[in-house]
Amino acid sequence: MAIRRIDGLRLIGFIVLSLAAVTLLFPFYWMALQSFKPPTSAIQTPPDLSWGGLTIANFKKLTADNFIWIWTSNSLIVAAGGMFGNVILCSMAGYSFAKKDFPGKRILFWAIVSIMMTSTQVIMVPLFMQMRDMHLLNTYWALLLPILVSPFAVFLTKQFMHTIPGELIAAAKIDGCSEWRIFWNIIVPISMPVLAMVGIFGFVTQWNDFLWPLLATESRNMRTLQVGLASMQLQNVDYGLVLAGATWTMAPIAALFIAFQRFFVKGITIGAVKG
Repeated sequence: MAIRRIDGLRLIGFIVLSLAAVTLLFPFYWMALQSFKPPTSAIQTPPDLSWGGLTIANFKKLTADNFIWIWTSNSLIVAAGGMFGNVILCSMAGYSFAKKDFPGKRILFWAIVSIMMTSTQVIMVPLFMQMRDMHLLNTYWALLLPILVSPFAVFLTKQFMHTIPGELIAAAKIDGCSEWRIFWNIIVPISMPVLAMVGIFGFVTQWNDFLWPLLATESRNMRTLQVGLASMQLQNVDYGLVLAGATWTMAPIAALFIAFQRFFVKGITIGAVKG
């Protein structure tokens, strides 16, 4: 009876999760499908979900605009900059908090953790004024400087590196390793799972960011892909073109997630159970 009850609960859980997955994935499926169809198909009622009449005309029209390539390259620069900044700087900070002793360590760490609880929108105005006073608005520096370090990435790397045995570091010091060599040759290779997750989350977060690039840039040449496509949507009611742009934006993230999904799961598990 107990086995049948467990199987029944598993079946109910499977059905509920399947329905949730279908509900979440359906808008993406519809968006991708309609991006390969004529613009009038997107406003049909009921929705046209057939695979007939597919065309790449929307993507030809989208890529014919030079700005789509400029916006894409801007997004790649910002996302890659945020990713490498998070991996390099946050891993150093996490290592310091996990394995080094210095005055004010606990206060500083909890100050960083408290920033995680602060909404990003709260700091937008002072951040904008700071960038304006530094004459960095409408430049790559305005887009990159605020994202090079993430409090969440510092917290996650600290939690992981705290579990690395101190004896390993002590043995390396006895063998004559410098601090930098211990970090790059021992700590970094051991921490690759969490660093991979920090890098992936950093890339995805900055690729999808909309509000700060909208505030920090004003010329079309400095727009990121998300902001540029939003402006295109305001100027154009060609739904096929808009949906092609949305699919264009989602494609790199979907490919990244499929390629590195095991790091997502592993990294989240690491952050959840190790302290």
